[in-house]
Amino acid sequence: IADISTAEFTRLMITNALSPMRVIEALEDLVAPDGTIAVMSSGQGSVANNERGGFEVYRGTKAALNMFMRSYAARHHNDPRTLLLMAPGWVKTRLGGPNARLTTDESIPNLVKVIDAQHGRGGLQYLDHRGETVAW
Repeated sequence: IADISTAEFTRLMITNALSPMRVIEALEDLVAPDGTIAVMSSGQGSVANNERGGFEVYRGTKAALNMFMRSYAARHHNDPRTLLLMAPGWVKTRLGGPNARLTTDESIPNLVKVIDAQHGRGGLQYLDHRGETVAW
């Protein structure tokens, strides 16, 4: 982590944490009271599940996103909308690499099913692509 430039750290934090929250804040009024706001987090953003280290900057940006969403939920505690932090699993992308367990064709439909299944539940949840709770 000491080798990453400040510019790269800032770029990743803006991309993975600040920008999603800016979108939510700008568009929140377009979401119906019984609607859902889902954000792409990562299992790597779980502080509790970080047992091997590595990928610290990416992990940190996703943990920051999770905290920002928790703060958003606290500020909107009377809001009935469902808020979701979604962990897509280890996916074969440029970031996940060729050895990842899931393809985008496997992960994305599962994420959509999980999001749809949470409709109307309200509150904030941190879930994976199977609908299982991810430890904070």
